[in-house]
Amino acid sequence: MLITRLILTAITVALSYLIFKWLFKLIEKSVEKLGKELQMRNTIRFFLGLIIAVIAIMVVLDIWDLNLAPMLAGVGIGGLVVGLALQEPLSNFFSGIFLLVSRAVKEGEALEVGGVSGTVEVVNLNHTVIKTWDGKRVMIPNRSVWNDKIIHFWPSSVRRQEITVGVPYSADLRKVVEIFQKALEDEETVEKDPAPAIVFSGFNSSSIDFVIRFWVNRDNFFEGVKRLAFRIKDYLEKEGIYIPSRNSTCTSTKSS
Repeated sequence: MLITRLILTAITVALSYLIFKWLFKLIEKSVEKLGKELQMRNTIRFFLGLIIAVIAIMVVLDIWDLNLAPMLAGVGIGGLVVGLALQEPLSNFFSGIFLLVSRAVKEGEALEVGGVSGTVEVVNLNHTVIKTWDGKRVMIPNRSVWNDKIIHFWPSSVRRQEITVGVPYSADLRKVVEIFQKALEDEETVEKDPAPAIVFSGFNSSSIDFVIRFWVNRDNFFEGVKRLAFRIKDYLEKEGIYIPSRNSTCTSTKSS
């Protein structure tokens, strides 16, 4: 009888694993047939495995004729203690469900929660796992994520960047603006819609400053800034306009 139960237990565990693998592949293929990409892959894998594991445990308990009801009924006051101990994990669990249903946090998304910024790896039973920009792996309780402010860095495929450029007081400002506009038009990484903006910033001690605001695709977020900066400098210098050093002084004459 003991050997039979051991064999049935082993078969249950093996079948559970195979069913888990089969169901997950079925979900992947079903999503692919719809022409879409499976979102929250790690999170779906985790919760699917959790559900199958619970079912498998119930089957194994039945194989061994184990009934937890009398045990749970006899716990008495200990049940209250256990309930209090489980209050935080249960709160994290349901907060994780709320996060998934509301899609407030999505796997692979770049965001900031509670001062921690990075890419979401997975939303599991108790924690949301974030991989920071410098390679750290941070586990934040789901309850904290649900109750905290969430900043989504990429709510759309484009984001705005800006460059501050100073030109000498001797420069023709109309010509300078034309150069900025040409650099924006010629730079492939700069999105033309939404349109870029050239904004006067102020009269600095050594330069007249402009802020150039433009939009770039996610893939070009850093590369676009660098390429536009190089292009602006090259275009200005071709016209004999050189960006003054911040340490230089600007001389002017005053009339009384």
